[in-house]
Amino acid sequence: MRLSPLDIQSQQFRVKMRGYEAREVDNFLELVAAEFEELIRENSKHKEKLVRLTNHLDELRQREQTLKETMITAQKVTEDMKIAARKEAEMILSEAELKAERMIEDAHRKLAALNDQIVEIKRLRAHFETQVRSAAESHLKILEISSEEIQEEMARSENVKYLVSKDKE
Repeated sequence: MRLSPLDIQSQQFRVKMRGYEAREVDNFLELVAAEFEELIRENSKHKEKLVRLTNHLDELRQREQTLKETMITAQKVTEDMKIAARKEAEMILSEAELKAERMIEDAHRKLAALNDQIVEIKRLRAHFETQVRSAAESHLKILEISSEEIQEEMARSENVKYLVSKDKE
C-alpha cells in the first residue's frame, strides 16, 4: 500500500492512558506529511526530468545513428568517387596512349611514304641523268660526225679547187 501525505495527515490514533501527547503526535505527523509531500514533488520532478533526459538521450542516439549512417554513406560515396576517378583517369590515359600510338604509326607511314618518294626521285634523277648524258653523247657524236664531214667536205673542196686551179694552169 502506498502512503500519500493526505493518508499521513488523516491518520487517527486511539488515545490510551499513558500514550503519547496528542498534540506532539499531530505536529510530528504534519511535519512528516509536509516532508513526504516535498519528497513526492521532488520525485515527480526527477521522474519528469528523467523522462525528458531519456527522450533527449533517445533523440541524441537517433542523431548519432543518423550521423554514423551519413558518415558511412559519405565514405562510400567518397570511395566510389575515388574509384570512378581512377577508372576515368585510366581510361583517359589509355585513350591518350592509343592516340599516341596512332600518331606514331601515322608518322611511320608518312616517313615510309617519304622514303619511298625519295627513292623514286633518286631513281628518276638517275634515269634522267642517264638520258641527258645519252642525249649529250649522241649530240656530241653527231657534232663530231658533222665536224668530220665538214672537214672532209672542206678537204674535198680544197682538192677540187686545187684540181681546178691545176687544170687552169
